[in-house]
Amino acid sequence: MYEIDWSEQARADLRALPAFWRGRIAAAVEQLAHRAEIETRNRKRFRRALHDLWEAEWNIRVGDLRVLYRIIDGRIAHVLRAILKGTATTDDALGRVKS
Repeated sequence: MYEIDWSEQARADLRALPAFWRGRIAAAVEQLAHRAEIETRNRKRFRRALHDLWEAEWNIRVGDLRVLYRIIDGRIAHVLRAILKGTATTDDALGRVKS
């Protein structure tokens, strides 16, 4: 079982989203408590580090949004950002958003 930890930036990202998306993001992140390090159709480990957020190791796809997170000590899923990806690469989308 993983503990879920939200960064301040991820909390701010979540608050900026419409309620519909906040609920979907929250539900996807809750799933991390059980399977944070298992790849699925919508959950992937990054093959290379992101330029603007090198500590992100994993991402969850929720529609056009991406939740970026890392695993700490094999027991904490630390949520770093929730960003709108759209058709851009995750690196490009991350570069578009304000820190």
